[in-house]
Amino acid sequence: MAKPLITCRDLSIIYNKGKSNEFRALQNVNTDIYEGEYIILFGASGSGKSTLMYSIQGSLPPGDGTLLIRGDDIYSYPPSERVYFQRYVMGIIFQSFNLIGSLSVLDNVALPMIFCDADKATRNRRAQSLLDRFGVGHVSHKIPSMLSGGQQQRVSVARSMVNDPKILLADEPTGNLDSVSTQQVMDKIDEINTFDRRTIIMVSHNAAHLSYAHRVYYLKDGFVVREVVNPQRKQIKPVREGETIVTELEQLARLFPYDSVDTLRVKSMVNFLTQDYTFSQINRLERTVGHFIKGKIDTDAFIKTLILPTEQGGIEMPEATAKKMAKQADLMIHQADDIRRFRAKKDNTGVFFSQHKLAERLKDHLLGVYRIKLSKDQDTNLVELIADRVTGVSDELEFNNRLMAGIRSRGLALSEGEADEITRYFEKLIAQGVDVSYKS
Repeated sequence: MAKPLITCRDLSIIYNKGKSNEFRALQNVNTDIYEGEYIILFGASGSGKSTLMYSIQGSLPPGDGTLLIRGDDIYSYPPSERVYFQRYVMGIIFQSFNLIGSLSVLDNVALPMIFCDADKATRNRRAQSLLDRFGVGHVSHKIPSMLSGGQQQRVSVARSMVNDPKILLADEPTGNLDSVSTQQVMDKIDEINTFDRRTIIMVSHNAAHLSYAHRVYYLKDGFVVREVVNPQRKQIKPVREGETIVTELEQLARLFPYDSVDTLRVKSMVNFLTQDYTFSQINRLERTVGHFIKGKIDTDAFIKTLILPTEQGGIEMPEATAKKMAKQADLMIHQADDIRRFRAKKDNTGVFFSQHKLAERLKDHLLGVYRIKLSKDQDTNLVELIADRVTGVSDELEFNNRLMAGIRSRGLALSEGEADEITRYFEKLIAQGVDVSYKS
């Protein structure tokens, strides 16, 4: 089994430790980053993401906890070894480019090789090759101020690669760029990860960047609050079967990256329960559903709020609609509780039911909601299909396709409309019961 390239265990970065103004910029961070991964540290300004990156780079020693790179504590190295590590193992791209204005573009890129005792011809050949690769070879004779922001950042990318580092750090690399230049720089960094097989650790607060990463660590107030796997990329980190079940919450997490898991569940539920309501009604409904999911109000209070006129703080639904909605939400919450308890079984040997029993319960729930009568073989296939989806063995598309597949192909032979409707409902159900955090 592959070992992590970078390991953090209960890592804390503490400024002014032991003093009255002690400040913990990072608190109890646990991460495993594997060679070849593209990792994004995501969060608002002040969340601790740059602090974590510079600690990995070798500039901020831990106040508490452990940081290992390739199995070594780099902060135990003597100064000469740590300089070697930062020179040959780490490359870095800065938001503000940090190019030397009095040097040509070629000399800026070649500069790090001077400290590696490379001769001038070797330095210039390597620098020009990288500039050509990143589309700025034709400006190698110019000084940085003559280049656009996008060109300067691509020069910075070339400089970061000149000593062929194993790990590339990028601190908000597109923060000063327009949309076109941003796309160019992001594509080049992705190319370094995909084709050069370099490990990328990027700091970002731009949700549009998340699709590039294998995994995203979300930081807030110095804590890693969740870790989300990108289902669109083949994972490098070893993952146990079913550990990375992908639900609608991952999609919502990208649209609303600063929202909590509870808020995402509310949005998922409200999206299912309502269609033709005004923006203000939906906002009120989200708050009400949030209270209902957390158990702060019971079913009667939930219905009452749905029925109340808008001027009294309600949503002004017809009573029949409100009762139907409350029934749907109540059933979904209880079924989601089953999924949540089952998914937690690895931490709870006393879990009250098996995978098969959970699938049977969910099957009965689905049949009750959609009033579908199945043959014995269809019934067996549906239980198996539900078990595969809840444990993460299959994804949403496979679930949908198998509902339409023939009975001999382990399907149910449902129509496309029936399959789509059941899939939509079931995805809402597991979104309520599966967390978006996949910490080992």
